[in-house]
Amino acid sequence: MKRMKLPLVLGIVSMFTMLTACGVDDIKHEKSAHWDVSLQRSTGSYGIVYIGDESTVKDFVYNIKGPNFERWGRALAKQPTPVTESGALNPVDNKEPITFNISWNDKSESVTFE
Repeated sequence: MKRMKLPLVLGIVSMFTMLTACGVDDIKHEKSAHWDVSLQRSTGSYGIVYIGDESTVKDFVYNIKGPNFERWGRALAKQPTPVTESGALNPVDNKEPITFNISWNDKSESVTFE
């Protein structure tokens, strides 16, 4: 009886590990000079993080463009760094490019996920 339990437990643990790892590897990160943007296409989750040297960010505006959608967001108040923004799009499983256009402090940068 004990001999059968060990392979069964090892099998269950390995299946659980494979299932939990399946969704993790589809989170992609792209960086510009001042921003780190992440996107998980299977869930539509995204994150935008300021990684630049400035101590405050003002007039923060972002635009996300995909093949069938466009989303805007902004925070016009001056914010101390690090500035972060996150949200969810409809799941975007397709492989069409998705572009994040970000502007702040009279500057702008773009990050594209191919």
